[in-house]
Amino acid sequence: MLIGFTCLSAQKNTEKDIWSGTYALNTVYKGISTTVDTLVISRIEDAKSRENQAKEKSNAVRWSMISKRDGGKDKVNVEQFLFDAENDKDAYKEFGWTDLHKAGKMNCIDGGNFFICQTLPNTTVAFGIEENYLTKTGIFGIWLHYGIVELQKK
Repeated sequence: MLIGFTCLSAQKNTEKDIWSGTYALNTVYKGISTTVDTLVISRIEDAKSRENQAKEKSNAVRWSMISKRDGGKDKVNVEQFLFDAENDKDAYKEFGWTDLHKAGKMNCIDGGNFFICQTLPNTTVAFGIEENYLTKTGIFGIWLHYGIVELQKK
């Protein structure tokens, strides 16, 4: 998403939706970006199940996502990465991004077999010690069938 830093910390403020919109999903191979799909993310009603009540309450915010490639047939519900420092629940920790999230520089949503994150454009994101990815748009994802992808908000 081509956004400024101030929007990134909005994930904790559900009044400002940093995820809803239309995105080009691009694979990048040898420096060449190819659009393979268009995704539409829309804010939906917050989760109200007993399962969610057992989790951290701020994790109730939900979005739906459809793929234009499949004609919108498969709608997937996504939720923000769980972050509850008081109860030692931190989905960012696995990737070493906790400090980035706390500083408002990384926000992610999870859809089960994929996740999408937002950071600042032209940021190199580390995946462990040896793997890095330069996100030109500031929005990237890890997809089961594509690996790392670059998204661009339209």
